Order: sequence, then structure tokens, then C-alpha cells
Amino acid sequence: MFKTILVRYDEIAIKKGNRGWFEDILLSNIRNSIGETGSAEKFRGRMVVDLKSEQYLEEAIKRLSFIPGISSFSPAFRMDRESSWEDIVAKSVVLAEQGLKEGRKVLKVICNRSDKSYPGTSIEIQKKLAGEVLSGFDKCFSVSMKNYDLGLEIEIHRKSIFLFSSRFPGIKGLPSGSAGDFLSLLSGGIDSPVASFLCMRRGARVHYISFYSPPYTGEESMKKLEDIAKQLKKYQGSSTKLFIAPLIDIQLLIKARCFESYRTILFRRMMFKIAEKIASRYRFSALVTGESLSQVASQTIENLTCINESVKDLPVIRPLITSEKGETIEIAQKIGTFDISIRNCPDSCTAFLPKMPLIRGDLKKVKEEEKKLEPEIFSLLEESIKNVKVIDV
Repeated sequence: MFKTILVRYDEIAIKKGNRGWFEDILLSNIRNSIGETGSAEKFRGRMVVDLKSEQYLEEAIKRLSFIPGISSFSPAFRMDRESSWEDIVAKSVVLAEQGLKEGRKVLKVICNRSDKSYPGTSIEIQKKLAGEVLSGFDKCFSVSMKNYDLGLEIEIHRKSIFLFSSRFPGIKGLPSGSAGDFLSLLSGGIDSPVASFLCMRRGARVHYISFYSPPYTGEESMKKLEDIAKQLKKYQGSSTKLFIAPLIDIQLLIKARCFESYRTILFRRMMFKIAEKIASRYRFSALVTGESLSQVASQTIENLTCINESVKDLPVIRPLITSEKGETIEIAQKIGTFDISIRNCPDSCTAFLPKMPLIRGDLKKVKEEEKKLEPEIFSLLEESIKNVKVIDV
């Protein structure tokens, strides 16, 4: 029935002088997501998607629900600004009939006019249209200004009139790409994909780095990482990079020379060193991790301090730092990464885990342990960076 979708945003609207720049990024993301199925344009306070055919509507609704920056959207009838009142009533009756079929029987008519030159005030148009619709349905509807389940809405703009009766929620936030490109340390667990998504919702375009340690990690683990990256790509609307760096030789050196309890911290420090080098090479603006304060032994504030010191020039973003695990799981389920994350595949972090991991690391002692890895560690780090596999997702 619908070939048009009216798109709304909220946070972008308060950006004042930068508003147009944010709008253009969101519009580009919408166009990338819709692809060949339609076109998109922006006008005052809104964006609109015009589909080539009604058959693309369901898929378009699904795609728009993934795009950060959109607060809500509505399949709508799009009419010319000069359409007759009779045509407006006829389309409103169609929406009312659809509402009845869906069991919605408490009506409210809502008018929004950005074009104030249109005849009549918003209240006058609401009353007139409500009267016309109600007269066509013999006592089928009741009316309520607050407790309604059928909001019949009319928006009047400079060139077009839109009529609709449903609102689909978006994921809000800012359009992906408006905050720059970030590199997320993707472990394959539940947390790091959620942390990546939360950064996307604040405007980041996120790329990923993970590590493999054959024979402890195999093709199944690599496939899991790619599947997570593909699922998260839906929220960006553009291609993203997945970097896979070898770590096994570095881990074996740490295992051979350092105290067992320090392994996890030292593994993490090496991962961060490699990630920062890759991020700098590609001019990414920050690193992202899924760490949550005291969730596991490596994530106490003392250990995070030891790990963080390995990064010299980039900020490390930890969106989940104060989150409860249940909250993270809930988001993972909503964004479609949970079922992928819980696949039972080993990752580099689980190889050579110490029996008694250090809980409250001391940076001075950690660096003393790291000193034991010299001079071989320098060439091993360079070798890992040199042999990074880059996957365009």
C-alpha cells in the first residue's frame, strides 16, 4: 500500500550550525542502506524515502530500523501540496480502515504544518479531518486526545503532504561516521560487539581487529568473527574492515619467560600495541573494547591501568565500563549478535590462561615482566603487524 517512508531524527536537530553536516551523513547512510530499491531526500526537519515499488516496503522498514541517527519512521501516503481536500479524506479513510482491521478503535487526528501558508490552523485541520473520517464509520471509533491507539497523522510541508498512522522506532543517536573511524578489539564474546554498536550509535564508523593463535584458534573461530562483523555492518550501511593479527609467537614467548599470573595482562598489552599500530596506519581515531569494570580478573581498575598504559597516542573507549552483564546481554539480543557470540569457539584470550591470574596488577612489576621479552618482542610485534590479514566485510 505504501511506497513512501517518512523519516525523523531528534538529536541531530539540536546541532545548530553543524546540523546540515549531520543530516548529509545520515542521508548518505540511508541511501547506502536502501540501495537500488529507492531514493532518499531531505527537507526541513525530515527525510523521505521513495521506493520503486510497494514490494520493497518490508525490507526497507527492516533496514531503516538498523540506522543510527533515526528516531522513528512511518510508511506514508505522499501527496502533492495542492492535493484536494477530497483526496486527503479518501487517503485518511484508507488508513482508518486499516486501523480497524488491526483492532485499533480509539482515534486521534494529529496535524503538523511546517508550511504555515496552508489554509487553516493545525487545530482546525485536525477537527475537520476527524469529522470527515468519523462520519464515514458509523460509531466504529471513539475519540481520545491521550489514550488513543490510532494516531492518524497529517504533515503538511512546502511541496508535499504526508498521511500515516504508524510509527516505527529507530535506534536514535548520531549517524555512523560523524564521529570518525574507530578500531574495536573484537574477542568473539558477548561484550565487544555490544561496545562496538554503542560507539556506532554515537557516530563512530567501527572497524575490527582480532587475533588468532593456531592451533588453538581455527577456521570456526574466524568464521564467527566475520559473522559478528557482518551483523554489525547493518548498523553502518557501508563496508568495514576486519583485521586478523597472528599472536601465537608472542604468547609462546610470554609463556616461556614471564610469571604465569602475569600472562593475561601481558597478552592484552601486546594486543593493544598491535591494535594501536594498525589504527594509526589507517588513521582511525580511537580504540574500542568491551571491558566492564571488575567483570573478570583482567578488568579490575588496577589491571585496566596496566593495560591502558600500553597505548600511547589514542584514546581507549570503553562503553560498557559500568554496565551490568544482564544489560549487555539484553542489547546483544536486540542487535542480533548474541546467538553468534555464544557459539562455542576458542579465541586467543583463552589460550594459555593462567590458573591464578593477577587481580591487582602493579604497573612497575608488569613492565619488569615485559622487559624479559626483549629484544625478541620488538621483531615479533612487527612480524604480527606485517602479517595482518585484512578482510573487507
